[in-house]
Amino acid sequence: MKTVQRTLLAGALTGALALTMGAGTAGASAPADGGSRTAVGARTVQTVDARSGDVITCKITTHLPHYSHHAHADNRHMVNVTADIKCSKPVAQLAIRVALYKNGRLYKQSGNKVNAGKSKVGQNAARRCVKRQNYTGYSVGVVTFPPGYTPRTKQVKHTSNTVRINACKKR
Repeated sequence: MKTVQRTLLAGALTGALALTMGAGTAGASAPADGGSRTAVGARTVQTVDARSGDVITCKITTHLPHYSHHAHADNRHMVNVTADIKCSKPVAQLAIRVALYKNGRLYKQSGNKVNAGKSKVGQNAARRCVKRQNYTGYSVGVVTFPPGYTPRTKQVKHTSNTVRINACKKR
């Protein structure tokens, strides 16, 4: 049963990622190499328990793509984008997938990351840095709320601003 659920979830997230990225991957340019790594305008969803009136709020945020260097890592000189879903209370299940776009084209896509019974989940997508390029992050997730809450599941998605990375080395 878990294998079937994961297969269906992977298909749903992949389909959502493919369908929604065709339109509007570009955003306002953000400062290159430095500054805040948090995207503007994260998306939120809410659900209500009909019996108690209790509300759970979840927010998905795709952070700005950034040059990532780790001095002793084998895979240094990468462009990385991270995203997370954070809820006000633990939920039945959280799933997220992240994509990195270079100049409006898919450059790297993560696998699905799933957390059951937790209030947050995070994932990243990273690939070799190419200087003087525009990078955009995109994330899509599915929140499954506890029994009794309406709606029971909700898809969330968010696109970061576009960032121009001019140099692929530590300053």
